[in-house]
This record gives sequence, structure tokens and C-alpha cells, in this order.
Amino acid sequence: MSETHGSTNQVPGPLSAGTAAFPHAAPHTGALGELVVENIVYSCDPGYRPLFLDLRIPRTGEGPKPLVVWVHGGGWMQGSRRRLPPNLFKHRLHDRMVEHGYAVAAIDYRLAREAPFPGMLLDLLAAIRWLRAHAAGFNLDARRVAVWGESAGGHMAAMIAVCTRLEGVARTGEYFEQPEQTQAVVDWYGPSDFTRPAVRAAASSSQESPRTPEHPIQVMQQSCDWSLADMSPATYVRADLPPILLAHGSADEQVPVDQSRSFYAKLRAAGAEVDYMEVEGAMHVWVNAPSVPEIIDRSLAFVDNALGATAARKVPA
Repeated sequence: MSETHGSTNQVPGPLSAGTAAFPHAAPHTGALGELVVENIVYSCDPGYRPLFLDLRIPRTGEGPKPLVVWVHGGGWMQGSRRRLPPNLFKHRLHDRMVEHGYAVAAIDYRLAREAPFPGMLLDLLAAIRWLRAHAAGFNLDARRVAVWGESAGGHMAAMIAVCTRLEGVARTGEYFEQPEQTQAVVDWYGPSDFTRPAVRAAASSSQESPRTPEHPIQVMQQSCDWSLADMSPATYVRADLPPILLAHGSADEQVPVDQSRSFYAKLRAAGAEVDYMEVEGAMHVWVNAPSVPEIIDRSLAFVDNALGATAARKVPA
């Protein structure tokens, strides 16, 4: 995609044009020399606010870039594509993905009070379809897409990969002809079974402490007909799933580590391709982890292997 002020989608269109009606700023060069395209509208269903994503695309190496779709956490009740928890920001999570050769799409989605469950999952699927439909224009490899989320975002990443109940749900967004499957899932400390204690009240010092006394899972259930089991990735384990990495800290104070331990055991027993990383002493958002860079490196290596992207070119130091 050319880096000029005359690039596509600079003039607003009629609302009947859907996402094409919304202009985004011209691409610019990021701190790593990558192409950055911000404020892209990927879904604009009537009655809801337009939903945005930001793209960072490496410009080193040859060929289209494999894609990581980033799903933010925040207890399904808060958060933004523009925010990383302080500990992940400190360790340059998205920069490391770009340096490793991946395009990164950070998405916003409708939160628990904005749309009944599974609205947020439908948004994630809409973003994947939109990105695949525009892959050629952004130099993305539509055949190699990983979804990577933390906390509530990890739950969502796992759900879109495993949940068979979504097959009967009407889609939102556009480009329904595009595939929604992901080729890899990275689930960092996401809850997997809401029928068991899945989310504890966060300490006031937590980087992800909600600003409400309400339990987020109860809020999600208020306006939907999905049971706790329906909303749980552990309900849908089977062999024919994309490769999944589960990573969790043993001292997680918000999402009990048993959530990932049990999910991993069920996936293994079902014959799914799954890897598990437990970090001794680490709390939620990898606080107190011995080495966050090592966690990121192992997660990237997993995605490399799952996408067949081990030859991804790194940005020179």
C-alpha cells in the first residue's frame, strides 16, 4: 500500500457504502520503519458505533506478511485497541511482533454492555473477514492468520477457534464470502470454563482492575440466552482445531491457573494440537514473571511453527 496522501479511502462515501464510507488517515512510517494505518473502520452495522482497527505492517523481506490479530483484555467490560496493560507495554509486545516479521491488527470490539453475547465474538470474526478481503492492498498473507489475546481477549481468541454454536448465529460486518478460520491461537491467561470459578475480583493494584463492582460474566449473561457452558471454550474441545497455545502464570490472582491447566488437559485428551506454558510465580499480565521477553519469544515461536512462518524476516536492529 503506497504511503501517500492520495491513497485509498480519503473521501467519505454514502452510508450505504458500509465500511467504505469511512475515511482513514494516510499511512505513515512507524518507529520500526513499518507501515502504520490507523482508524480503519471494519464494521458499521446500523444501531451500533463503527468499529475500528489499527494496522502495523513490516516492510522488510519479500512477500505478503503473516498476520496477528490482537484482542485486548479488560474483563469484557472495558479496554481498547490503543491500550496495552503497563507490563505488556513496558516489554514492547506489539513491537516485538512487528520486529519478528508479523503484521499486527489491533481491534476494538463491542463490550458487554454494548451488545449481547456473542456480539464481541462476531466483531472479531468480522475483523478477520475484513482483513482477508483487503489483504492484497495491505500486503497481508490471508492464508496465515493468528489470533492472540490476553485475559478476556484470550477467552475470545479461543472461542472463535472452537465454538460450534457460532455456526448458527447471524454474522455482523461485511465480506461474508471470506473465511473466518484462524490458523493459530495464542491464549494468554484467558478463562476457559465459566461453570467453574473463572474470574476472581481483582486487587485494587491490578493492572486490569475493573471500575465496577459487578461481575463481568453476570453482565454478559443478562441479555443473552447463552449458558455458562455455552460461553466456555472448554465445552467445545475436539481434535480438529487450529494449533492453540495456552499460557498462564501460576500465581494469577484474577483468572485461576487451573482454568488453563484443565483446558490443556481436555484438549490433549481430545487429540487437539495444543501447547501449554505455565510461568512459575507470574501473576495476571505476567507481573512478577522471571522474564516476559522469554514468554513473548516462546509465543512467537509457537505462531511461527503453526503458520509455517519460521522464515519470517526480522527488522534489523
